[in-house]
Amino acid sequence: FLTDKYADFIDANRKEDPVERLKTLKRLIHDLPEHHYETLKFLSAHLKTVAENSEKNKVSETRVSCIL
Repeated sequence: FLTDKYADFIDANRKEDPVERLKTLKRLIHDLPEHHYETLKFLSAHLKTVAENSEKNKVSETRVSCIL
């Protein structure tokens, strides 16, 4: 993530209303520069695959979440 956007993501994640939190995070993600957005999309897809195969690779969803 861009250093200047870090505080925005932290603030968004601290919102108590889950609907507002999700709305804000989606906006922030879509406002990322294209290369950052594509990298995040690729990383998210890869980590989803890792989590879906946790029985085989012994990497639990909890451990996957630690990566982020």
